[in-house]
Amino acid sequence: MAEIESLFEPNLKMPESSIHETAVVDERARIGKSVTVGPYSIIGPEVVIDDNTIVDNHVTVKGKTKIGKNNSIGPYTSIGLSAQDKAHRDEATEVVIGDFNEIREYVSINRGTLGGTGATKIGDHNQIMVGSHFGHDVSVGDHCMFANNTTFAGHVQVGSYVVTGGMSGIHQYCRIGNYSMLGSYSALYQDLPPYLTCEGRRAQAFGLNTIGLKRNGFNKEEINQIQQIYNIFFSKGFIPKKAIEVMQAQIPSGKILDVFVQFVAKTSRGIVAGG
Repeated sequence: MAEIESLFEPNLKMPESSIHETAVVDERARIGKSVTVGPYSIIGPEVVIDDNTIVDNHVTVKGKTKIGKNNSIGPYTSIGLSAQDKAHRDEATEVVIGDFNEIREYVSINRGTLGGTGATKIGDHNQIMVGSHFGHDVSVGDHCMFANNTTFAGHVQVGSYVVTGGMSGIHQYCRIGNYSMLGSYSALYQDLPPYLTCEGRRAQAFGLNTIGLKRNGFNKEEINQIQQIYNIFFSKGFIPKKAIEVMQAQIPSGKILDVFVQFVAKTSRGIVAGG
């Protein structure tokens, strides 16, 4: 995620910026060049919005929130409001959003908590569709696509190049690995490793995210290796520790295997079952 290093003076709105007359922008907010703020939007005093970002109508951005360059934020979105956590007491936590994100209507992104990482983070080049929710202390990588009404509970960690289907829900503290896909109407209660597809009322893995892997440049040999990893890891009778030992004995060490093994080794909620 690119760091946001704004040097703007408070209330410095560059001539190129367009702030609608009905928008309420606190004089202490820092607004970059060529930023658009639409009708009836509210921008709080601790907000930083970097260059070329478009904030549409009826958007609320509050708290200690940093938004990078070239983002598009749709109507009725709320960013930086306090965590939906009974232990949260409106502490000085934050939201950090990178560059080139498309955030559509009615999205909500809550601040972090001191009991977590202190920050909710969204990376670069993500497409976030209508009604999606990001709970406190969620972390998202780059180049993800989240379909309508995807909901992330607190402390969820999402890698890069992840796709979720509409109406999917992710339990708190779950992790989703790079290049994986969660199907529509799915509920994820355990960690979803890299490269896989997963779906269901209590989501289970159902093979590789083959289309996603091909679209992102994985060649036939790499996909075959991932298939071998999948076959071994989800073999009946293998516990994860034993499966990893077999994989490491049969598959040459390399980035693909190492990423999978390291992901599994860090699980606290367990790994989804194979379908």
